Amino acid sequence: MMHTATQLPEIYTSEAGAVYQCDRHNRLMLSFAGKLTVLKLDAFLRLKHAVDRIDLEAMASNPDRSFDFSIITLCGCDRCFVLTLPELHALKELLAGAKFVLELNRMLHECLALTTV
Repeated sequence: MMHTATQLPEIYTSEAGAVYQCDRHNRLMLSFAGKLTVLKLDAFLRLKHAVDRIDLEAMASNPDRSFDFSIITLCGCDRCFVLTLPELHALKELLAGAKFVLELNRMLHECLALTTV
């Protein structure tokens, strides 16, 4: 399955993984922690929001074992993410970079559409 992802347009990549775009199925593909997760755009944005809401500083400073990891599940995603602090930090960076590129692409398309009218 990973071989398929490498042939798709890459949106953003980091040491932790990559986000690809599948125009044919109107999906984003998140390659993270050795797994490929297929997401609709709204599920991608919900995942980013869920990761952004996690207080990494509180996780790092709390000695309780319950703060050693975080579990993220969301509607529209068949994967349950069980992530440690370093994994959360890496995923947060990956999702932020991908969202930035998506937003930049959207703005460029808007500007090009305005100049051609």
